[in-house]
Amino acid sequence: MRLRVQLQEQRRGKSILRSKMKEDNKKGLSSMGDDAWLLFRGRSFQSRVVRAMCLIAVVCTFGIVLLSLSTLDLSTLTIGSPRPVYGPQRMTSEELREHLASIDKGLQEFLSANKPFTKFGPPVVGWDETRKEAIRRSTNSSSGVNPKPRIMLITSSHPRKCENKQGDQMLLKSIKNKMDYCRIHGIEIYYNMDHIDEDMTSWWVKTFLTHMLMKEHPEIDWFWWMDSDAIFTDMSFQLPLHKYEKYNMVMHGWDEVVYEKRSWLGLNAGVFLLRNCQWSMDMLHAWAPMSPRGKIRDGAGKFLTKALPDRGDSEADDQSGLVYLMVTDRERWGSKVFLESSYYFQGYWKVLTEKFEDMMEKYQPGKYGDDRWPFVTHFCGCEFCCGAINPEYTVDRCLTQMERAVNFADNQVIGRYGFIHKMLKSAEVEPKDAAKNRTEKASVVAKSKKRGGCCGRVLGLNDGECIASRFLLVNYCCLA
Repeated sequence: MRLRVQLQEQRRGKSILRSKMKEDNKKGLSSMGDDAWLLFRGRSFQSRVVRAMCLIAVVCTFGIVLLSLSTLDLSTLTIGSPRPVYGPQRMTSEELREHLASIDKGLQEFLSANKPFTKFGPPVVGWDETRKEAIRRSTNSSSGVNPKPRIMLITSSHPRKCENKQGDQMLLKSIKNKMDYCRIHGIEIYYNMDHIDEDMTSWWVKTFLTHMLMKEHPEIDWFWWMDSDAIFTDMSFQLPLHKYEKYNMVMHGWDEVVYEKRSWLGLNAGVFLLRNCQWSMDMLHAWAPMSPRGKIRDGAGKFLTKALPDRGDSEADDQSGLVYLMVTDRERWGSKVFLESSYYFQGYWKVLTEKFEDMMEKYQPGKYGDDRWPFVTHFCGCEFCCGAINPEYTVDRCLTQMERAVNFADNQVIGRYGFIHKMLKSAEVEPKDAAKNRTEKASVVAKSKKRGGCCGRVLGLNDGECIASRFLLVNYCCLA
């Protein structure tokens, strides 16, 4: 009771003290006069303004920091010791190996739990020795002093009619383009139009065909797969096979994109070279089991998506399957794959076809360097025969640009016989001399228009001499 009374008295005392302080402040301010009061109010206002400006500055700084961070790739930022980056999730090398090993274990268990893959028959054992013996007995093998490696080009198209009315014609031009290149360079060619297997459809047919031909033709050193929508556009370029002596597979791609980013777009499996050897047999046996259409292909696709960060949810495809093998067991598979990017082992059509005219004037065929023609132009995504076309393109655009690519290559073939296409978009041909004259006429006309007079003045003639002249180019441009 006494304690409660003491607390009440203390509170009452504090209240009286506050009221006295307020009265003293008012008296002091009133005694300062009007000028002093205004000065006090002004300083109070300035302090509030300063505080407000500081607050605004802090907010703006914070906003700038957030905006800067939003433009950065946050996945590349590290805290503490540096850690390698693999897709959206940062992992150390050891963590990545464990992650991929776990995924691969799940995939192998999934494949084992389903119907065994028997399309290739039993695994091939001792193939290198079998090949050597077959080559020794064969009179058609590349034996002798400094033999030239034998190459077989493989391509395939759908057995049924194309959905697009121009598709079949374009397939015919595509195979003619490949036959021309093979004839020029002494390469064998195998063109498939059969329905190989109901399960191994679409992209996966390449694994079956390549495996079959490897066993049937042990005398062949390299098998060269090309999609039907890939066109040779430098007919004089030869593969630098000496560059690939230590490798068993060659395709277009980039090491850092495949192994560091684990991107399924780090290579393109539409065109590749495969050495006829035991390693290739084993690789095909590891690659193809993901291919059977239906439950297996759908299920395998889920494991591929887990391992490759930029891959969408879809059934297993050949390209993702190959990248998967390379990143999950780089020592066994990736170490023997050469990813070529020093020349257009295959080039993306969208960035090449519009430049063909400039290439004809400025660049040279059969060379390395920046002035080279593209070796192979690949129309990936067009699906001009059947299938879903990439929404970025139209069928007409794909067909038009493919026609230009085919004629660009054909000029290099028929040019040996003195002919050339009138235009790249036209199948009509004419003698090269006529094309040269037409080009010269166009050049003279352009000079005439630029100088504002009769084209004869370009040649030092006056108007009368120009019109009376029998010189073809002068008469042509002056009377036109």
